[in-house]
Amino acid sequence: MKARYYVSNKEMLAEMIEYKETGIVSEELGGMIFKIAKNFSNKGNFSSYTWKEDMVGEAILTCLKYMHNFDAEKSSRPNPFAYFTQICYNSFINFIRKQKKHSKIKDICYKNQHLIAKRDGGYFFTDKGIDYQILKND
Repeated sequence: MKARYYVSNKEMLAEMIEYKETGIVSEELGGMIFKIAKNFSNKGNFSSYTWKEDMVGEAILTCLKYMHNFDAEKSSRPNPFAYFTQICYNSFINFIRKQKKHSKIKDICYKNQHLIAKRDGGYFFTDKGIDYQILKND
């Protein structure tokens, strides 16, 4: 019979407790974090982005960065699965926000690039400076 969930909260909690004791991320815990990030990226609001693999990688790094903040004793029902899922969600949102900002800067650069002359069979381009004040509010 196939397992109902791809990551067991009970097994993940045991791995997190082991991580807290040793300070070493086990192969199993890393795999669980990868599965959470990968499967969460298939959710409808994230699945259509072309840089989905980059989002997953960023989410995994963010999970590893903040995993030491998880405290099993703090809650009566510790839930590391929900903790890492929320980190992945926030990481995806931040990654999308950064990519949109970079895309906006690239669009401004392309729009401000003007063809000025043709010499010796080649084109010379000049560009106006980018007014970063209009990007500051985003």
